[in-house]
Amino acid sequence: MELLQLRYFCEVARRESFTKAAEEVRVSQPSLSKTIKNLEKELGVELFDRVKNRVVLNEYGKEFYERISKAIYLIDSGVESLKVTPDSENGVISVIVKAGQYLFPPLYDAFSKTHPNIILDVANYSLMQRKLMIEYDFHITATMNSYNDIDFEYLMREEMVVIVNQENRFSQKHLISMEELKEEIFIGGWRGSSNNTIMTSLCHAAGFVPRFNAYYTEMEQIFKSVAAGEGLSIVPFDSLGRLFQEYDNKIAYVYIANPGNYRFIKLCWPKRFYENKRSRLFREYAQTYYRELEDEIMQKKNCVFHNNCITHQDFILEYF
Repeated sequence: MELLQLRYFCEVARRESFTKAAEEVRVSQPSLSKTIKNLEKELGVELFDRVKNRVVLNEYGKEFYERISKAIYLIDSGVESLKVTPDSENGVISVIVKAGQYLFPPLYDAFSKTHPNIILDVANYSLMQRKLMIEYDFHITATMNSYNDIDFEYLMREEMVVIVNQENRFSQKHLISMEELKEEIFIGGWRGSSNNTIMTSLCHAAGFVPRFNAYYTEMEQIFKSVAAGEGLSIVPFDSLGRLFQEYDNKIAYVYIANPGNYRFIKLCWPKRFYENKRSRLFREYAQTYYRELEDEIMQKKNCVFHNNCITHQDFILEYF
């Protein structure tokens, strides 16, 4: 078994295509296919299932990929550590941004100006990239899931709000209790998303099970559905400024009075035997950036954090 075989296998697993993988590693497709067949013959099992125009990992392949991708990551990071010493600020930091995509660009710009010799290689999160998290230096997320071999730190709290159609009976309210939404129809995000998890948790804490009309992967589709009057939803407020502006005349948002009306944005990274200087610089910079951003947002909205709840002081007396 050769390292090149394993690299080819990982590339096919990521691309779910022999053609795309061959293009990426710059070999002919027949040659790459033969390499994978030889690997499968040596292992005594097939690693892929053919589904329409794609090849996807079967159960053997998934288990093999989980172990091999980590091994290759450790090999490559070991080689990289010799090329760039741990105390050097030069090099590349790879980041997957899953949560707060609209909050990240100012951090990117500011960090790049402060540390011009460190290149931030940023990838938007996708379902395929979930398999590759171990291969990135950092992952910014708000999901409630925990992963093996991953460390994390909380960066900031982001408020969740109820969004409704402009003609909805709640559209003129500033603050709402979850108990008031018991009879409403909800629009959900994809099942594992942080806003979907928090939405369901808030409903359960208020004593009811939400009735979902639809689930959407893209946040913009959730806004479209709510604007069309198909239901209401609960979404993160502070990182979706562009969408709130775009749908300003179509939807209204209402603050939530219940505890747990926020989500945590986290910074995750693979557990390492050591932390090089550029990774430490980025981690510390991100912590400071998001902490100061949370303080700025809370002051601007005249909020305080009390009793596990982001409380709007301008509206709390009006509500109670």
